[in-house]
Order: sequence, then C-alpha cells, then structure tokens
Amino acid sequence: MPSTTIDPDTQLATLVETDIAFARVLETVGLDYCCGGKRSLETACDAADLEVEAVLGRLEAVKSDESERPRPAASAGAAVETDRSWESLTQLANLIVWEHHRYLRQELPELEALAAKVARVHGDSHPELRDLEGEVDALAAEMTDHVDDEEHRAFPIIKRLDAGKPLSSAEEGRLRREIHALEDDHDETATRLERLSDLTDGYAVPEDACGSYRSLFERLETLEQNTHLHVHRENNVLFPRAEVLLA
Repeated sequence: MPSTTIDPDTQLATLVETDIAFARVLETVGLDYCCGGKRSLETACDAADLEVEAVLGRLEAVKSDESERPRPAASAGAAVETDRSWESLTQLANLIVWEHHRYLRQELPELEALAAKVARVHGDSHPELRDLEGEVDALAAEMTDHVDDEEHRAFPIIKRLDAGKPLSSAEEGRLRREIHALEDDHDETATRLERLSDLTDGYAVPEDACGSYRSLFERLETLEQNTHLHVHRENNVLFPRAEVLLA
C-alpha cells in the first residue's frame, strides 16, 4: 500500500467529519458515509469491490488540492463550510437548518413541479418518468414532515441539553424516541433515493432529453448529495453526541 496519512481503518463518517472535502470523493466512488458511516474505509471498499489504495489516493489528492474544497455557492444545495464550522451542538443544529432544511423547503416544491412537467412531456417515450414523478412527490412529503419534526420536536430539546439546562425524565425519554424515529426516517429516505437513482439509471440523461429533463436529473442528483451530508451530520455527529449528554 502506498504511503498515506489516512488510516484505512478510519470510519467513513469520521473521514467526512475530519475533512468535508472527502464527502465528494466518497460520493463519486459510491461509498455511503451517512447511513453506512460506521464502516471503515477498508471494509466499505471491500464490500463495493473497490481498491482501497485507489480511494486513499483520491482522498490524499483532495487534501492537497485547494481547488477541490467546497466553496460558498449561490445554490443552497451546496455545502459551504471548509472544515468544521461549528463548535457546539446548537451551532450544528442551526447549520443543518440553514444549509439543509432551508434548501429542501425551496427545492422540493420546485422539483415536484418539474418532475410533473417532464413526465407529462416525455412520459410516452420514457414511461419510467411517471414512476419517478410519484417517487419525487412521496419524497417531498416525507422530507417536509421530517424537517418539521426536527425543528419543532428534536432540535429544541437538543439545544437545551447543549446549554446545560436540566431536562425532565419525560423530556429525556421524548428526545430518545425522537432520535430513534428520525433515524428510521433516514433509512426510509435512503431507500427512496435509491429508487430515484435506479429509475434514472444513476441520473444518466438520455440523448432526447430537453433542458427541463436535464435540469430535473441534475437537481435530483444535487438533492441526493445534499441529503447524504444532511443525514451524516445527524446520524453520525448530532444525535450520538446528544445521546452522550443524556447518559
């Protein structure tokens, strides 16, 4: 194995937490760092039939190439932090609301309308678009309810916990139940995103696609990437650290 400063036994979630730029590499090679973030890089590569040396090389290249780092962007779908831009669970919860919830509330209604338009125009020649429209509608409904639950039910208790304020036993139990339910939602969202990817052949745009068709696939792929980071920040950082404070 070539010389590297990255330990292949490091968990995928820890890699992304250490350097946000690693998320792009893991997305590109198809390694799940959110719901599957507790696997080591080597284990994940073995399961995906990838050469760990090659992935390590790509990660090392990103570390040394400033041009590959996330930059502030006009689109709310793009991650804008360079490394860790939060110092408390309250700041992380606020980052999630700003960078993920805000994006979803703007993007999901537009994606529903765009999916309906593309299915109406191209559905005869590409019947899978009608199924795609239904999946987008279902995903939008589920994710809207999910972010509302986070903002109104789980995050306020986490912020009180983070501030050192005492919680009643009922509040502690409610937070544990909320975290469990939200993690279940994440699993369902992952399944829904897999269906979207399957229906679009990995967001491959056909030759007869119009501009709206192309835009739909590009925006769905951005939604997937944004959601992977969203879930990672909660499943692998926010929720486990909140549970440590509950202990």
